Amino acid sequence: MQTIARPKLFGSLISEVLNRDLCTFCGACVASCPVYILQMQDEKPTMKGKCELCQVCYYSCSAAEFPKDDVEQAIFGRARTADEQIGIYKTVANARSKKQEILQKSQDGGVVTSILGYALETGKIDAAVVTGIDKKMPWKSLPTVAVDYADVLEAAGTKYTPAPTLIGLMSATQEYGKENVAIVGTPCQIRSYRKMQTSLLGAKKLANTVSLAIGLFCMESYRYDQFIGDYLRTKGVDVTKVGRFAIKKGKFRVTIEGQEVLTVPIKELDEFVRSSCRVCEDFTAEFADISVGGVGCPEGWCTVIARTTRGEEFLSEAEKSGWIEMKQIDAGKFGMEQVLRNSARKKTSIRSHPAGDLQKQASVQIQSPTP
Repeated sequence: MQTIARPKLFGSLISEVLNRDLCTFCGACVASCPVYILQMQDEKPTMKGKCELCQVCYYSCSAAEFPKDDVEQAIFGRARTADEQIGIYKTVANARSKKQEILQKSQDGGVVTSILGYALETGKIDAAVVTGIDKKMPWKSLPTVAVDYADVLEAAGTKYTPAPTLIGLMSATQEYGKENVAIVGTPCQIRSYRKMQTSLLGAKKLANTVSLAIGLFCMESYRYDQFIGDYLRTKGVDVTKVGRFAIKKGKFRVTIEGQEVLTVPIKELDEFVRSSCRVCEDFTAEFADISVGGVGCPEGWCTVIARTTRGEEFLSEAEKSGWIEMKQIDAGKFGMEQVLRNSARKKTSIRSHPAGDLQKQASVQIQSPTP
């Protein structure tokens, strides 16, 4: 007797992702719902209406399943080889901004802000989805649509709690009417964008408005209420006055008015790590057009990895236009070896999780070619 595969609906996301605490809070399911019945509540999606059984939310969620080889074939034209430890890429280098106002505000080398500033100023994109801060909740990450350089500069700096970036993409296209958008996100957010773009039932129309995907190196992110709300309060930190958070040399550092007011070992924050991070193997945003991070570089610089032709073009043009400067990455333990070491550490130190194997599933899907 022939069996008929059951459709993958929002209920499937509940059982496979939400009930197993694997939601990355990327916003792909909410952004892709064609009848707008999904909403975020307490950093998780919830259904507020009648489902139309389209399955788009499920096939836009990278936490449910992510057929890595198929996605690589669609994006890069081939699957990675065994020795490509940080995924497929064309070039890797160290870089930093040449704009002083960016360097003064950025976390490391200001490369992401510079690339977006260049792209907006020259009309290569008409908007960028970045992570800003909710003015009503101190240091609460919020997807923000930047339409000019000033907007991008305002959002500069690293936030250590997630924002539903792909809801920001929906906002850019539907509320702002933009059709040529850059997105900046963590590895899990970039994976969901790629799944939307390549899956047969993914939200292709939305994904195809993206002209550039910049991925950020990421080891883990933290739950806002527990970390910002509870932990920092017990440490006597007035979050409303914090000017900068940073993770350097195994320490979490908090700065207020130029003074470091808290320095603790990063391991002290382990209990606030999101469960989805504990089963994530991707440190260098392996499916982005350009990956950027503050590892494998001198102080005040970034490591940049151009993975696609369009990523390489954006990077090269930003350099030629005087927005960034680039130099060869060191091959030693403080350069490329450090990037590889951190990536390997994340891949091999996935903590035990009841649904950990789910992240490694690769469902059989027909992939559409990437434009």
